[in-house]
Amino acid sequence: MPPHLPAQLEFLLMCDRLKAVSRSTFLHDGSRPENSAEHSWHLALMALTLAEYAAPGTNLPRVVELLLTHDLVEIHAGDLHFAASPEAHARQARAETEAAAQLFGLVPEPQRATFHALHAEFEAAQTPEAQFARALDALQPLLLTWAGGGLGCAMREPDLTAARLRALKEPRLRAFPALWTLAQTVLADAVEVGTLPA
Repeated sequence: MPPHLPAQLEFLLMCDRLKAVSRSTFLHDGSRPENSAEHSWHLALMALTLAEYAAPGTNLPRVVELLLTHDLVEIHAGDLHFAASPEAHARQARAETEAAAQLFGLVPEPQRATFHALHAEFEAAQTPEAQFARALDALQPLLLTWAGGGLGCAMREPDLTAARLRALKEPRLRAFPALWTLAQTVLADAVEVGTLPA
C-alpha cells in the first residue's frame, strides 16, 4: 500500500461529513434543507451545463475543482446564511481558515498545498475561474428557491425581498450578463406569482 494512501482515505471519510451540513436553502420541491455536499455537486453540474456563459478562456475543469472543494471547510465551520451581517461573515472567514488547516492537514503534500490553493482562490475571487464559480454559487440558491415553480421561502425568510436579493446577487452575477438576466427574470417572475415580495 502506498504510504500516503491511509491519510488520503482518512481525508475522504472526513469529507463524507459534508453530507450532514445543512444549508438554509431548501430543495426545489421544498421538502427539506439542502446539504452542503448536494450543493457542491449541483454547482459542479451547473458549471458543466452553463459553461458557455463563462468568460472566454475560462478553464472549466478548474471551475469544477473550485466548486467541489470550496465548501469542504463547512465540515468544521458550518454554513453561514448569505444575508448574515459583515461581522458574522468575518467570524466565518476566520473559522473557515482554521477549518482548512485542520481538514487539508489530513492529506500529504503536495495535495495539502493544492487544496489550500483551491480554497484561497475561490475566496479571493480574482481569477476568471473563481469569478465564474462564485457567480454560480450566488445563482444556485435563487434557482432552487424561486425558479420553475419554486415555492419561495416566505415562511423561513419573511424579510427577504426581490430588491434585497438583487442587491446581494448583483456583485457576483453582473459580470455574466446571461446569468444576471436569468436571475432578474426569476426574481421578477417570483414577485409576479406572489412567492417573493418586491
